[in-house]
Amino acid sequence: ATMLQLFFGTRLPIIQSGAAVYFAVAKAILSKEPCKEVYHVIDENGNNVTQTWDPNWHERMAELQGNLMLASLCQVAIGGFGLVGLLLKVIGPITITVLISLLGFCLAGEAGRMASLIWGISLLIVLLVTVFSEYLKNVPVPVPTVSFGSGKKTKCGVAWLKLLSTLSIMISLALVWGLCAILTATDTLPEGDPARVTNLTTAIDAAKWFYFPYPGQFGTPKVTLGGFIGFIAAVIGGMIESLGDYYACAKLAGAPPPPSYALNRGVMMEGVGCFLTGLCGPGVGVTSYSENIAAIGLTKVGSRRVIFCGGIFVLFMGVIGKIGVLFASMPGPIVGGMYLVMFGVVAAVGISNLRFVDLTSSRNIFVLGISLYMGIVVPMWSGQIMADPNTAGALKTGNKEFDQLVAVVLSSGMIVGSSISCLLDNTLPATDKERGITGYRQANEDCTDKDLLGKIYREPVMEFFAKKLPILRKLPFVPENGVPSIDK
Repeated sequence: ATMLQLFFGTRLPIIQSGAAVYFAVAKAILSKEPCKEVYHVIDENGNNVTQTWDPNWHERMAELQGNLMLASLCQVAIGGFGLVGLLLKVIGPITITVLISLLGFCLAGEAGRMASLIWGISLLIVLLVTVFSEYLKNVPVPVPTVSFGSGKKTKCGVAWLKLLSTLSIMISLALVWGLCAILTATDTLPEGDPARVTNLTTAIDAAKWFYFPYPGQFGTPKVTLGGFIGFIAAVIGGMIESLGDYYACAKLAGAPPPPSYALNRGVMMEGVGCFLTGLCGPGVGVTSYSENIAAIGLTKVGSRRVIFCGGIFVLFMGVIGKIGVLFASMPGPIVGGMYLVMFGVVAAVGISNLRFVDLTSSRNIFVLGISLYMGIVVPMWSGQIMADPNTAGALKTGNKEFDQLVAVVLSSGMIVGSSISCLLDNTLPATDKERGITGYRQANEDCTDKDLLGKIYREPVMEFFAKKLPILRKLPFVPENGVPSIDK
């Protein structure tokens, strides 16, 4: 999915990964029949035996796959028919601010949960990333170099490069992970401590060397009405999240805002990625990865080559099980520390879009306040309601499909907040200058470097066929006349 987005989608340096919005639907499908402590089955020899796992678990997985594949085709159609571009006509800087900011704010609970396992370890990560990426970003470090001259002459030397900011995340992770490993090896951390590093010897021995996912590994994919509707809601939530990610990624990478044809391509390729995960994967869709975007802001590395190499590495991790086990041993508090930094950066990127908006306007303050607060409060409330069996019935109407749709929508702060913001921003009276539309358009029009736009957003394969068949330029995901432009 990352490769598809990189080469045929928005072409921004963005990673695709499993989205939390899909897990809610998957959990609902998997829990339709409550799990038992013991299952009575007949083995190959005809004997009655007991086991602790559901013998029909593969049927549930097949249902996940089928519903996701069908819903992802709808996402492909949304991008292919240019519906995303039409949506952009009613999205202004205020809605973009709410959308991107809620990417970070809505994950604050998860960041706090992971960090609270051991606050000392998590805050140490935050401290190290801050020191390396900000305080020491202009401090050069010596790097050995080798230059090859004419003939067989080679010269060795030392170059002083400012790498501490670029490698701030890797250095911080390595230092704290190594510290946890030492404390684990010396039994300074007791058994069961969240900061202990997993016993890699046992885990690696238990893991398979190779595993290749393939279509039909759980049987023939199945489609149910309730599961399909649930995944449609998840697709919409993931798509809205990705739109915010595209803008945030472009800003942090120093690129102009993505034009509508690039956004249409991005959503379309994301749908293709979801279809592939349904075909060969666990039945959980993908969306843009916010942590990757925050890493661009911290390291100042926004190269497509880096994301390409990262995508290749992740492919190897997925196929070679023993490599994946190594990274799965990372203690939770370290992950929590990274969440604190990265989600905070993503939220700040969203807030930076307010530079176009008139913040002296009480109307804008009202829209921002209501949208952000509802986007945070409603998912918290719905999560508490649905987690308690005594109150879960308050959100149920008796129609399972509709109830599943409501549950997914209410659990996504980005859907709630951006919908309220878009509605209020387009219905409450205000001038374009007051809403920030004028300043946003002016900033886009200032990006007149056509070569830069072409280098970032032009997709070579589609451009090749469009030159052969000019009628293809009528498609909403292909730029008109072969000259990329910023939407006005």
